[in-house]
Amino acid sequence: MTVYVAEIKGRSIAAFHANTGSDAERVVRDRVFRDDLMVLATRGLPLWDGVTDIKVRLARPDEEAKWRASRAKAIRQGNIEENDI
Repeated sequence: MTVYVAEIKGRSIAAFHANTGSDAERVVRDRVFRDDLMVLATRGLPLWDGVTDIKVRLARPDEEAKWRASRAKAIRQGNIEENDI
């Protein structure tokens, strides 16, 4: 399972699983994903302005560990199934 990170202006915004780099690129081009980034906010501002480029890269080891821990917690709490991405 490969973990990727979406970055906006050099800031890590979201970590997610994808099978390939091409799949990861498709995730960040997905309308639902992009809509979520415009709704979610930090310090009262949306994570994404709807215009700025979103870049994809492999997660750093610390980011991957954080994603895996968060996923394991969600599975334990019954929020997602183990097969869910």
